Amino acid sequence: MRLSRIYTEQPLIVGSKIQLSTATSHYARNVLRLKAGMNISLFNGADYCNYESKLCFDGKKTFASIILKSESMTESTLDSEIIQGLSRNDHLDWMIQKTTELGVKRISIFNSNHSQIPIKLNQLEKKQLHWRAIAIKACEQSGRHIPPTIEFFNGIESLLEVAYQRDNRFLLDFQGPRLGKLLQTRTKAPQISILLGPEGGLSVGEIELANNAGFISSQIGTRILRTETAAVAALALVQSYWGDM
Repeated sequence: MRLSRIYTEQPLIVGSKIQLSTATSHYARNVLRLKAGMNISLFNGADYCNYESKLCFDGKKTFASIILKSESMTESTLDSEIIQGLSRNDHLDWMIQKTTELGVKRISIFNSNHSQIPIKLNQLEKKQLHWRAIAIKACEQSGRHIPPTIEFFNGIESLLEVAYQRDNRFLLDFQGPRLGKLLQTRTKAPQISILLGPEGGLSVGEIELANNAGFISSQIGTRILRTETAAVAALALVQSYWGDM
């Protein structure tokens, strides 16, 4: 039987006993409905290992005794990045969840000209904690060990200053050849970045800036996909050609 996987930021050492945080304890008891004496699998993002542990309760406190360490290589061989113009909260949350499950290494989010409600800097810390929590839950479900890095940029200009240094940059903008054909004609590479806009797409100026920074315009196919669907479909396509799917 597959053990429930739970993320913790604490060091994990076989033979030790740790107290789970209040939030993690609530999740284990009230969401997963785990009982004392049951085994779970812990991971902390510091290595590629699962730590089988036995639960025990002391009042409202929850403890885990670590009994076994096992290596499990579930991280993708492809260094993939999704660069997403800020979209609606539910769309963005879904994209983070699904691309994490597919093995994305980095997610870069930016205020786009067509973003409906741009993020203000005083909102950023709360947003980043929310995004990371979604990614961690997706890691728990999918068997991953290392949550993707999630960065935010206030505009496409600051993002491109970083992204132009990366290899294999593609832009989804309904123009150019299909992404699948481009991947077939290029040498398989360990790294790729895919840029796409929010609802309504990127502005003409943003597309021009991206092209000048080396992003190759491409499209997935003849049908117009929602922004969150496009990100997931593009990553699945790339993983099938250059990754481990």
